[in-house]
Amino acid sequence: MKTTKMVLFFIILISFGACKKDAKGEKDNYTTANNSNASSDCLAPANWFTIVNNTRQTPPPNEGPTSVFANNQTVTNCDFHQWSWQKFLWLTNETNGTPFFINNMIQVNAAGQKLDPGNGIVLTDTAQASGSTDILKTPNFSSGVPKSATVYYSIFMDKLMYGTMLKYGPIAKSDSTKVKGITFPVGSLELKTSWIDASALKDASSYFVTQGVINGVKTKVALLGMHVVGVVENHPEFVWATFEHENLAPAYDWSKATPTTDAPVTSTVDYPFFNKNTTATVTNITSGNGIYTDVFSVYKYGVPVEKAMKGSHNVQLFMQTSQNGSENLNNIRTINQSVKTQLKGIWNNYFYNGSLWINTAGYNGTPAQAALLDSLSYDLSNSAPGKLTRGSTSAYNITMETYVQVGFSPSSIHGNSVSNLVNCFSCHNTSNNSTNSPLYISHVFTGYVQNLQGLNRKQIKDEHVKEIVKQFNLRQKLRAKK
Repeated sequence: MKTTKMVLFFIILISFGACKKDAKGEKDNYTTANNSNASSDCLAPANWFTIVNNTRQTPPPNEGPTSVFANNQTVTNCDFHQWSWQKFLWLTNETNGTPFFINNMIQVNAAGQKLDPGNGIVLTDTAQASGSTDILKTPNFSSGVPKSATVYYSIFMDKLMYGTMLKYGPIAKSDSTKVKGITFPVGSLELKTSWIDASALKDASSYFVTQGVINGVKTKVALLGMHVVGVVENHPEFVWATFEHENLAPAYDWSKATPTTDAPVTSTVDYPFFNKNTTATVTNITSGNGIYTDVFSVYKYGVPVEKAMKGSHNVQLFMQTSQNGSENLNNIRTINQSVKTQLKGIWNNYFYNGSLWINTAGYNGTPAQAALLDSLSYDLSNSAPGKLTRGSTSAYNITMETYVQVGFSPSSIHGNSVSNLVNCFSCHNTSNNSTNSPLYISHVFTGYVQNLQGLNRKQIKDEHVKEIVKQFNLRQKLRAKK
């Protein structure tokens, strides 16, 4: 009996040691103060990494009526992270060196217009998610870096989502009230990807590189990040997952800052988006700067932190939100580590930075879930304790939401509150002027309708920004009253 207990003890120690580092090989700087529900067994099944004829063939995730999502009372936090990673791996299955999403999805612009990627991925859009002038560029480096370059974006839709947009767009144009309660069907998928001229990187060998067309000029481009946004059973709000190359920018070091002072961010290496000879503060990632360089990430895996306490052990205190931050972070960390140990090739240089969804338990069937989303409207993103957001309540991608990691207008990194958190649903929600519909959660659908109404791409972007500002102000007033 004693021998059995001793064996179990050593197994526990070995298991604990296996979780000491995350997928990027970083040392864990903190223990967690609110980790009573932490999980360490959110893993990637071996069949995701099956090799046939020297090519990985990840099967698509089950996301319909026979999936784990079919019972919204028992679905777990880990289930969503497993869907996110499996979907990404399936999308990056390669045929003759070209991933599935390029060969099999439809590239569109922000107005929903179909593009022709015959000569390469069409890249013209430089504006980040919620602004027409928010541009991310590589900084001016010292010798050794070829040139400064701008990040470009592309959008892909699967045939199901594209067909749904074409079906309901004209209806919404004529009478927006007729699309109230309409949702995108299960399986609908939209991607937003970020790219840069590959020649602007010191070493592009760890990036997926393909043919692109930047403003009409054929150029080899490197993939920086990807939003994977898909509808699964019981979740018409989409699951919003995001992936990044693992070495784009440094992370904010909470152990060197105090609750009253934001320590400047420095680095000993040149990341593509951070010059080691510079120093950055919160102003580098604050909305309204226009051109962003020397940027950094704040919340690991989009899990908001309140503060870090110094001492013999640095203790990270997660912000009290609608989601157990410790459980969510540990699940993301362990599945990233599980993928990292099994995945081979170029895609092993990308990591999962979290995902966001809504708790729909108790709302059974599409009509009830659509009504829930419509009722939440522009307050869909509310992540206060007791609210419905789940997963990474401050989800972001360093190349697509550079400037809203700690809110739209932060004065500092420390002292941020749950009422100021920004996530995917802060901009993607059911509200569109005076009409609500789950279809409007997709900005491409909204842009398509506006294009049918006669607006050009610039006007569509301007209207989009106006709507975000209006919703943000309404949301702040609503939360202030509470």
